[in-house]
Amino acid sequence: MIVETLVLHASDFIEWVDASGVQGGARRPVPAQGLRIRLDSPPADLELIHKTAGTVLWRRVPAELRRVIAGAASPADLAVPAEADEPLYPLAGEVADPAGHFLPRRFSLAAGRRAEHALSLFRSPLGTRFGRAGGLTGRTTLEDGTPVPWALLALRVTPPLATPFDFMAQSDAHGEFRLSLARLPALTKDAPATTYPGVLTVRAAASGTDPDALPAARVRGTGSGNAAFKTQITVDIAPGRIATLASPGRDDLVLRFS
Repeated sequence: MIVETLVLHASDFIEWVDASGVQGGARRPVPAQGLRIRLDSPPADLELIHKTAGTVLWRRVPAELRRVIAGAASPADLAVPAEADEPLYPLAGEVADPAGHFLPRRFSLAAGRRAEHALSLFRSPLGTRFGRAGGLTGRTTLEDGTPVPWALLALRVTPPLATPFDFMAQSDAHGEFRLSLARLPALTKDAPATTYPGVLTVRAAASGTDPDALPAARVRGTGSGNAAFKTQITVDIAPGRIATLASPGRDDLVLRFS
């Protein structure tokens, strides 16, 4: 016999997602138990519960988020009461991986509607592994060699007679990055070329580690002066190899902030 049932409704839920490498397909959740989360100015009654699937945001206000039902709870008892609606509240902070496999990032969101928020995390050079498809390494800098940290690189590769593959990576605090090309198909024996065409775009800023808020940057490609900096550049991708991605005549990938 069930004497009473405790019904709890979360304020919101944050899913931490591995957004590195190939895009599309099933989500790759990052277990929240291994992450360190620091909030800027959270509500005094907010509690974070870390689970494998993500982080649950619990609040004690309004009181309707937590109810005790006499006996067994009915489906109506489990529904969120209208009185549980709370004003939206800003939630901002930083998440970091003490193990170093994922890069730290800033985040900000509006919470309070029992919504699910998917926030992307990107693997560090330490946490990136190359398989048979190979990958790219490099360093994002300004023209004078100053590192550009936290730059977000998006690469679209189009094999012949196949749909495009999209890949993403983020540079670390020193501007260094490793981009895995996992799932990129290998060249066939009768392939007309030894490389696949690719298009690279970069988002970066002088400061800030929130990848969702980075503006587009310009990348140095072929040409001279200002004409060399473009919003996107073409690159040749050789599947199965590990190559350095760099601007022409440089050892690094040179950026300019738009």
